[in-house]
Amino acid sequence: MFDTHCHLDLSDFDLDRDEIILRAKNTGFQYFMIPGIELSSMTKIIDICEQNDEIYFASGIHPNNAADLVSNWAEGVIENTKHTKCKAIGEIGMDYYREYCPHEKQREVFGMQLEIAADLGLPVIIHCRNAYDDLWPILSSWLKNGHGRTGVFHAFDETYTEAIAAVELGMKIGIGGPYTYKKKNERRIEILKAVPPDSILLETDCPYLSPIPHRGERNEPSYAALTLAKISEVKGISFEESDKQTTENGLDFFRIF
Repeated sequence: MFDTHCHLDLSDFDLDRDEIILRAKNTGFQYFMIPGIELSSMTKIIDICEQNDEIYFASGIHPNNAADLVSNWAEGVIENTKHTKCKAIGEIGMDYYREYCPHEKQREVFGMQLEIAADLGLPVIIHCRNAYDDLWPILSSWLKNGHGRTGVFHAFDETYTEAIAAVELGMKIGIGGPYTYKKKNERRIEILKAVPPDSILLETDCPYLSPIPHRGERNEPSYAALTLAKISEVKGISFEESDKQTTENGLDFFRIF
């Protein structure tokens, strides 16, 4: 199994990070991806990756951290990609829910990071919250503007139509804990039914978005097995098939060989 989006560097895990990683391995997880959200956290992320063969990372600035960047921030993002464990640019995008950063600044930082990814030939990890109408024209143009450009919509929570549009342009869809929720979840199940198995990436977004029955608790990578079970149920395939497919999807997307 592959948790393709887990914030294992956050302070929520400082007291028991090794135990969390071991529990995930014992559950069957072989690979983990930590997305970057700000330059100041990258040293810690890289240390975690260097101590664990199974953990990789992405370099990027989260839209909620884009307001007060230093003038040479882009150089910092690029410098981190030189590490052999860096496999993507992310977590990047736009967020109009928290309103931590002016929209125009978010668009500027997002666009610059898309160009960094294009220049380096890396995939992108996309954060989009209440900002789809502004984000999608930028992202879709980027996807169409060069052979092989690709990304994953992390914690995808848009519509069926928007999911299909993303997949048709080569995007992957990040499926996490909310897809296990029992109430008012018809839209997500419709999306999960429609998205092809080879377009799904398994993720937690831990310590956030815990699946049922852990909703409201701190999330952790081992809980992604519960999401994988939901994927298997909706797709009508075995857990082992879902495991194999989503793991292969992650390895191929991040070019981990």
